[in-house]
Amino acid sequence: MSAAVATPRGRSTGAPGARSVRRGRRALGGLAVLGALVLAVAGCTPTTAPEPGAAPTIEVAGDFGIRPTITIPDGFTVGETSTATLVTGDGPVLVDGQSVLADYLAENVTTGEVVADTYEGLPEIRTFSVDDLGQPLYDLLEGATIGSRLLRVELGTDADPNPHVLVLDLLPLRAQGEPLEPLPAMPTVTLADDGAPTVAIPDAAPPVSVASTVLIKGAGPQVTLGQSVVLQLVAVRWSDGAVADSTWGVAPRAVALADLPTGLLAGLVEQTVGSQVLVVVPPADGNGQDTLVYVADILATGDVAVGPSGTEGQPGGDPTAGATDAPTG
Repeated sequence: MSAAVATPRGRSTGAPGARSVRRGRRALGGLAVLGALVLAVAGCTPTTAPEPGAAPTIEVAGDFGIRPTITIPDGFTVGETSTATLVTGDGPVLVDGQSVLADYLAENVTTGEVVADTYEGLPEIRTFSVDDLGQPLYDLLEGATIGSRLLRVELGTDADPNPHVLVLDLLPLRAQGEPLEPLPAMPTVTLADDGAPTVAIPDAAPPVSVASTVLIKGAGPQVTLGQSVVLQLVAVRWSDGAVADSTWGVAPRAVALADLPTGLLAGLVEQTVGSQVLVVVPPADGNGQDTLVYVADILATGDVAVGPSGTEGQPGGDPTAGATDAPTG
């Protein structure tokens, strides 16, 4: 049987007889659509038998975290569903029940139609479980490490004779970049092995205006007004050091910048993806009640709307916490 093969971190060869799949729009159904597609494939038989001879290859070009370019040779046939690891990440292995932050592109092999695409918006926040992902996608991710790029090529079926190709990036769940020295007199931050921060409040009066310092400088794109972001964050009250809000141990949070308190917004705009930023927000620029110390890891940014309760696959802020909600009055 012929099987699809990908070129890790390679380039499209541009050889005669090959076509590059076009850039497409973000699909509304997300991983739910992919899960349904994969499940439909899993229980069906291919509509055509594989042809003998040397198999042409699907090539995937582009760096991890950047929208890939998929090149499919003319006459390419899929003889069996196959998977491959194109880039092996140096992060931890996924464990059951943990959060997954994934960017992915899925294409119809025959027509080049985009089935799903998150790279033009925000990555999806999911849980590594069979219930959330479905068995085939769970199997694809099982044993994978954060920072990996994975490939799945799926058979056509009697109901849908066209095969599909999926490229998926497992994105970091914590800040990644260059550690920097914090500004003096700011709260101190220590990190657990998984990146979760613990904040120590200094024995001093809180600042009367917004103050921020970059603890880790990421190399990703810059956050701009009007966008939405995916964050890992903790918010701690200056008065007693109590945690007012945290995504750690729950899931990263997708939120529109416009829905953040003005002080936190000021601390995040113009920072870069991959960065960890400490922002001290007095009541007037925050929730109206407490001076809050935020430690925010910026995991992604995109020109896409996110509602207060999140979009499909994008958990929003906890409306009871008050730490990431702008005051209404």
